[in-house]
Amino acid sequence: MKVITLSQKALKRESLSLCKRIQEDKFAPDIILGIATGGIYISQPIKECFEEKGWHGFYAEIKLSRHTTKIKKRTNIKSVLQKLPYPLLNRLRMFEVTFFEKLKSHQYNTNKESKIQLPQKLKEEIKNASSLLLIDDAIDTGATVLAIKNVIASLNPNITIKVAVLTVTHKHPYIEPDYTNYKRALLRCPWAEDYKGEDKIG
Repeated sequence: MKVITLSQKALKRESLSLCKRIQEDKFAPDIILGIATGGIYISQPIKECFEEKGWHGFYAEIKLSRHTTKIKKRTNIKSVLQKLPYPLLNRLRMFEVTFFEKLKSHQYNTNKESKIQLPQKLKEEIKNASSLLLIDDAIDTGATVLAIKNVIASLNPNITIKVAVLTVTHKHPYIEPDYTNYKRALLRCPWAEDYKGEDKIG
């Protein structure tokens, strides 16, 4: 396992590399859906990449609240992390992944799907679409991505859903992406609590 720190420029380069993989597969979705927060900084460059090729589909973003993100914000851990050197931060990140891999249940919990709320306009588009590209920055356990995928499939059982992420961190996630740049790699992006670069998002 390794940790890769990406600047804003490097992040866009990785996103366009992912877009190239998708286009080489000749997959042209009716809908591109980015998962906030991290996923939208991958989905936006991919959308633009598709538009350069003449794509005129429907683009949307959905915001979900992850439990671990809430904990980090409540504890104001950023001020502590900013004082630590990257080598130590890298070891902490790898320990965190290993720890949560051991805690991960062998069976996916479908209760997560009840917490996925899609905007009405997006629901209508899904019902009439034949294909959708679901984009996030990373798959850890894969529970969030699988839950969203299942909710989409419940609205339109005939839709083809493909998943694109920059990396897969866990050994055995609940779902494997169709497209990814890395396996068993942790990405430190500009919005991360332990990122020390000068790049700013938004």
